[in-house]
Amino acid sequence: MKIFEERIVETVVDRVCDVCKESVMTDVGEGRVEEFGELKAKWGYGSKSKEDGNTYHLDLCERCFKVALLALKDHKRSLFMFDDDENNLPDEKFGLNSDRC
Repeated sequence: MKIFEERIVETVVDRVCDVCKESVMTDVGEGRVEEFGELKAKWGYGSKSKEDGNTYHLDLCERCFKVALLALKDHKRSLFMFDDDENNLPDEKFGLNSDRC
């Protein structure tokens, strides 16, 4: 015997980039998928920049994610610009998940 019950289910119908406010939803076949990046931080107590207990979360579209990644690459490059070890400089794989390379 089947027993039925009516339930209310919340479903994500859209997700937008927190920077440019564009949707990160992409039509694929007959469905829609989320194509997004995330920038997250959760600072504990004793944080060096007085962020104790603060939590950040940004949803990013691909374009804004690339801008953030480029800014981080530039920052890393400026930190190690005069370093003798070229392995400290960011390359095209900077931040890329090595499991997928």
